[in-house]
Amino acid sequence: MAKKKFPDLLHPIGGCGFIQFWKLYFNNWPYTLYSLPSRLLSLMAVTFRVPTVFLEKIKHKNAIKLQEVKDGPIFIIGHLRSGTTHLHNLLSQDDQFAFISFSRSLMPLDCLGKLRPARALMKIMMPKNRGMDKVAIGPDTPQEEEFALAALGSVSFLKCLYFPRNIEGYFNSSVLMECMSDEERKSLESAYLYLTKKMTYAHDGKTMLYKNPACTSRMTLLKEIFPNAKFVHIIRNPYEVFPSMMKLWGRMTPSFSWHRSASINYEEMTFAFYERVMKAHLKERQKIPNQDYHEVRFEDLDSNPMSVVNDIYRSLGIEVNKESMVKIGQYIEDQKKYQKNTHQLSDSIKKKLMERWRFALEHWNY
Repeated sequence: MAKKKFPDLLHPIGGCGFIQFWKLYFNNWPYTLYSLPSRLLSLMAVTFRVPTVFLEKIKHKNAIKLQEVKDGPIFIIGHLRSGTTHLHNLLSQDDQFAFISFSRSLMPLDCLGKLRPARALMKIMMPKNRGMDKVAIGPDTPQEEEFALAALGSVSFLKCLYFPRNIEGYFNSSVLMECMSDEERKSLESAYLYLTKKMTYAHDGKTMLYKNPACTSRMTLLKEIFPNAKFVHIIRNPYEVFPSMMKLWGRMTPSFSWHRSASINYEEMTFAFYERVMKAHLKERQKIPNQDYHEVRFEDLDSNPMSVVNDIYRSLGIEVNKESMVKIGQYIEDQKKYQKNTHQLSDSIKKKLMERWRFALEHWNY
C-alpha cells in the first residue's frame, strides 16, 4: 500500500447534497486527523453549493421528471481492472451515445448550468491521469456513474474506499446486494432512474452509455429499472487483474479514505471480492436475454479493437454510423501510443490464485 497519509482535498463527497453529507458524516464517524483538511474542504463545497443545487432543482425538476428513457442504457460491466474504462472511452466516441462526464458524476445535483465554478476548479486542480494506469482524465472525460450514485445518497461501492472501516458491509450491500434493506434498494433504484433521466435530458434524449464495475452483479436489478437495458461484459486474465487490483488499492484508498485502513488485508480482500463478484455475475447472466448481453475479452479488445466493436454492435443490435466508426478508428490509432503497466506475481500468489479463482480460469479458459 502507498504511504500517502492525507486524502485528496478535492474529495468526491464534496459533491453531495447538504443533508446527505451530514448523514454520511455521522454514520461513519470517527475519522483520522489526517483527513481533517479533506473533510473541511468537502464541507465548504457542500455548503457553498446549496444555492446552485436549489436553483437547478427548481429550474429543471419537471423536465427531468417527464423525460423518457426509450433505449438502454447500455452498461459496460466487468470486474475492476478488467478494461471497462478503455472500452467506455472507445465506445464514447460514437455520437449516438451520451456519457456522464467526470465533473457531472462528482456533482450530479448541480451540473446543468453554463456557469460551473466547481468544474473550473477541477480543471485546475485535477491530476492529468489516474495515477495507477496513466489513463488521461479531466472534468469532461467519461466517468463511471457510481460517483453520482454515492453523491445522490444511494448505496455505492465507493463508500468502501471512503470509509474502509465499514468496507465489508458496504461491499455486500452495494455490489452483491446482500443485506440490502428495502429502503436502500428503493434509494438505489430512485437514484439510478433520476440520474439517467437527468443525463438523457441533458443530452437531448441520447442513449446513455454507462461504465460501472459495481454493476457486474447488479444486472437483474438494472433490468427491473430499465427494461431495455443492455450489457457489455469485459473479462481479463485473472493473473493481470490481481496485481492491478493491488495497485488500485494502493492508489485509491489513501486518496479517498477518511478512515485508518492499515489493518485491512488487501490481498485477502482482493481474492475474496473477485470470487464473490464473478460467481454472482455468472448466476445473474442466466437471467439476462442473449440479445441484451455481449461478452468480450480484454485481450481481443487490445489486439483487434475494431473487430470487437463491430461484434458488440451486431450482437446488441446497435445501429452502425460511418462517421462514428471513423472517430472510433481515430481513437484506436491514438491509443497505440499508450503503454500498459506490466506486473509480476510471486509463485505463492500464483498458487493461491489458481486455487481461489480456478472457477474463473476454467470458465473463461485462461
